[in-house]
Parts: sequence; C-alpha cells; structure tokens
Amino acid sequence: MPKRNIKEQPTLFGDPGFSSWGIVYYKKGQKNIVEKHMHDCDEYYFVLEGKVKVISEDKEYILEKGDMLWTKMGDFHEIVEALEDTTMFWLEGPLMGKKRKGHQYEP
Repeated sequence: MPKRNIKEQPTLFGDPGFSSWGIVYYKKGQKNIVEKHMHDCDEYYFVLEGKVKVISEDKEYILEKGDMLWTKMGDFHEIVEALEDTTMFWLEGPLMGKKRKGHQYEP
C-alpha cells in the first residue's frame, strides 16, 4: 500500500476512491467553525483528541475522543463549537450523485 501525505490527493491505481481527507485542529472556544453544508459523498469525522459540538440533520451531537460521526451523502451538517482543544481526522468517500466536489449549500 502506498504512503500518502495530507497534501496529496488520492489518484493512484488501486486507491479506495476517497474524494478528500485531512486533519484539523480547533482551539477551545472556537465557534461557527464550519458552516451548514452537505456533500455529494459520505463524510466521516473521527475525533482523535478533545471535544466538539456538531449538528447533523438538525440533531446536536457532542463528539469526544474516540467518537466517529458518519454523514451520508446529502445530510446537512456543521461544526458548531470546540468545547476543548480538538484534533479531528475527516474523510470524504467517493463522489456520488451529481459528483460535485466540496461543500454544497443546496441539494
């Protein structure tokens, strides 16, 4: 399996087809971190350290170290507040539907 760096986009033969991924750091008290949006793919948040408040499909969740949130294609979600210094890994699956990259604000 080839090594990947966060600055590389997955395009090699045999790649699982992730459309995007990254690691993010939020400071305690940060608010309105990521606006309400959806994707043309499934997205996964993995909390490596800390605690963060998110909303997915109008339901509020507090995610802590070890938690994972799965938002399906078309699910609106947002990151509301860092309740502690937080490190998260996020992963977007293969593009589906209209196959638009990035954040979408209308279905």
